[in-house]
Amino acid sequence: MTAPLTGIRVIDFTEYIAGPYCTMMLADMGADVVKVERPDGDAWRHTASVAPYESRQSLGVNRNKRSISLDLARPEAQEIVKKLVTGADVVVVNYRPGVVERLSLDYDALRAINPALIYAENTAFGREGPYAGRPGFDILSQATTGIILYENKIDRGTPTFISTLAVADLSTGLYMAFAIVNALFSRVQTGEGQRIDTSLFASGLAVQYRPLLSVEDLDAPVRAGFLGELAERRKGAITYQDAVDIQRQYVAGRGRNNYYRVYETQDSLIAIACLNNRQRRNLRDALGTTDTTIDGLTYDWFSEEVRRAHRDTTQAMEDAFKTKTSTDWITALDAADVPCAPVHFPEELFDHPHVVANDLMAHMDHPVVGPVQMPRHPARLSGTPVVEPVAPPALGQHTHEVMSELGYPDTEIERLFSAGVLWTRERRIEMHKANATKGAS
Repeated sequence: MTAPLTGIRVIDFTEYIAGPYCTMMLADMGADVVKVERPDGDAWRHTASVAPYESRQSLGVNRNKRSISLDLARPEAQEIVKKLVTGADVVVVNYRPGVVERLSLDYDALRAINPALIYAENTAFGREGPYAGRPGFDILSQATTGIILYENKIDRGTPTFISTLAVADLSTGLYMAFAIVNALFSRVQTGEGQRIDTSLFASGLAVQYRPLLSVEDLDAPVRAGFLGELAERRKGAITYQDAVDIQRQYVAGRGRNNYYRVYETQDSLIAIACLNNRQRRNLRDALGTTDTTIDGLTYDWFSEEVRRAHRDTTQAMEDAFKTKTSTDWITALDAADVPCAPVHFPEELFDHPHVVANDLMAHMDHPVVGPVQMPRHPARLSGTPVVEPVAPPALGQHTHEVMSELGYPDTEIERLFSAGVLWTRERRIEMHKANATKGAS
C-alpha cells in the first residue's frame, strides 16, 4: 500500500507556522515536499534553538520534508526555481506582501512555467479590503477577529491573546492543506491548475463556529462590558485605573459555566463537560450540592441569566471537588454518567498508556538533535496509510540530492556551493567559524 499523495511534488516556500504546518500535513500523506530555505534557513529555526539551525518550533512543523537552501536573490537560483516548478504539482508560499513579486514567485510568473500548477498563497489579511497587504501573525488575527476576547484573560485592564495555541496559524495550515487536496482532485477531472488564497484573518473567522446572524446576535455582555468601558476609556471619560477596576468587576461578575469547566481536586485537576440537564443533575447529585435551577430549566443555558443564577453555587462545587482525588472523582462520575476527564500536562503524554495504545507518538532520530518524539498525523486511512514519520531535515540536508534530480552534474553543484548560491547547515557553520576567526585576528 502507498500513501494517498505519493507521487505529488510540493515546493514549499513557507516559513514560521501556518505554511510549514500545511506542507507537513501533505508530507504526512506521502507528498514529496521540498522545502526551499534561504541561506540562513526558515526564521523559525532560530527561535528557542536546541542546536545551531535547529529549534523545537522548527522540528514541530517540518517532518517528512526535504530541504534545499539557496539564495533566491541570485540569478542562478532563479534558474533552479524554474526547474523545481517545472516538475512540481503544488507550490505553497506565505511571504510578506510584495516579496513573491520581487522574487518572481507570484502566481502569474510560475503559471507561465507550469500551467497545471496548484499555487497556494497565505497572507495575513487577504488580497482585498482595508487591511489587504498588511503583514501579520497569529495574535493580529486573534485581535482583529475577536478571538482574543474568548478566554477573558485580563492583564492591567486589557485582554491577553490565546497563548496556549496558535489558533489562526494552525487552523490556516489545515484549511490550506484541505484546499490543496481539493484542487488536486479537481485537476484530475479537468487537467487544469488553479490558485488558492488563504489568510490568517479568514481562518480566525472560520474557526468561530457560532453563526453571526445580526448585530444583535453578538455577545451583548462583551459589548456592554469590556468593549463599552474601553470606548469610554479611549474618550478620556474615565482614568486608566478606573478602567482596570471596572474590568476586574466585569470579569468576576460574568462568572463561569460551573458545569463546563476545570476543577481542582485533592491531588490535581479534572475537566467537566455537562451539556444537558440530565448530566448536570447527575453531577449536582454526585457532588451533594444544591442547584434548583437545573430542574425544569427552559431558558438558554449559556445566557447571562443562567450564569448569574449559578454564581452562588461556584464555591460549594469547588469545595466539593477538593474532597477527593481526580481518580476517585472520575470513577464516581463515570458511574453517574457525567462526562469528565483528567487534565494532563504535555510531558505526561509521550508515554501515556492511551497514546501508546493508539500509536499516536512518533519516535525519530534527527541527524543533529538526536532522538525526537512528536505526535503522528492524527488521521488514519485504511486503504492509503500516511507515511512513516521521518525526522525534519537539517538546513539544506538534501540540497545535493535535489540538485542531482534536477539534472545538475556534481561539478556544477559544487560550483554553486562555492559561489554561495547553495548552502547546507555544515557550510553555514563553517562560514560562521571562519568569520569569527577573522574577527578575532
